Amino acid sequence: MFRKTFKIGLALVLGGIFLWLAFRNVNLQELWEYARNISYGWILPLALTSLGSHFLRAERWRLLIEHDKKDLSRVTLISGVMVGYLLNIVGPRLGEVSRPVYVAKREGLSSSKLMGTIVLERIIDLATMIFLMVVVSVYLVADLSLLRQIFGDETVHFLTEGYTMVTVLWVLFFTGFILLMVYLTIKAARALGRRFENVQVWVERIEEAVIMFKDGLLSVREVQRWWLFIFYTLLIWFGYTLMTYIPFWMFNMQEVYQLGFLDALVITVISAIGIAIPSPGGIGTYHYFVKQTLLVLFAVPAVVGLAYATITHASMILIVSCFTPVFLAIDKFLAAKRGDPLF
Repeated sequence: MFRKTFKIGLALVLGGIFLWLAFRNVNLQELWEYARNISYGWILPLALTSLGSHFLRAERWRLLIEHDKKDLSRVTLISGVMVGYLLNIVGPRLGEVSRPVYVAKREGLSSSKLMGTIVLERIIDLATMIFLMVVVSVYLVADLSLLRQIFGDETVHFLTEGYTMVTVLWVLFFTGFILLMVYLTIKAARALGRRFENVQVWVERIEEAVIMFKDGLLSVREVQRWWLFIFYTLLIWFGYTLMTYIPFWMFNMQEVYQLGFLDALVITVISAIGIAIPSPGGIGTYHYFVKQTLLVLFAVPAVVGLAYATITHASMILIVSCFTPVFLAIDKFLAAKRGDPLF
């Protein structure tokens, strides 16, 4: 309990720091006046694009678990994805736990195995983000001085030339140390289990959960339609970029600052780093990285960039908050109609 509270508290502090960094030296009255005069009619296509991306994520997830159950409910899968996004706003990474638990209970599957598929998804998304980040840095930005202004001198220096063989050895040492401690803990738990029957019950349950989690990670071997998995991944990132591009028209930025779809890709990739930092729902981190990217790369004034980030982020939260209860209600209704057990 203390650990969970500490993590949430740390995430809130981290989000608060980035929120302060984003809003400092910005006239809030000017920000409010600017936000009042945008074209809010673009929120509808933004909402449709957002829901389409969430649906594609649910369909891609289906490919990782359909070998365990063929007749998976699409409504249940999209409901699980939406619940995950909603709870990520409440606390960092809560959604990664709630999504598999919800779907596992609805579909009668192992939550541990589904958790493994979520981790696998995150690894694939991280690899895709790193690839896009390299493309953006080398071909679309290609200027270390600009990247330093966005990420800071220390970060860029470390990534380009700051790490040494000593750093690599320390990382390997700590990784090996953690693996050794895990191994010794497992050996100690098994030894206690052989002496105490009650402990053995818990050891067997944990071992079963670990095995199912491992099977979830290895479910990538069971994917039969790889072409469709890759296609969904490309469509998901296309949807994310479109969700960045559509708000340009809300703020008339495509005309005033000549921002296009490739510029939206740059902002999407850099803002994804902000979302990946464990703050609740990307609050603060998203705002900071979007504002800095628009300011440094495209000479968009800080107040405009911050208004863009604030309205876009608020729209995403509003869409998730409004539609998640709708999907949950539909899923509950269909489950009752089929006669499936409810929670």
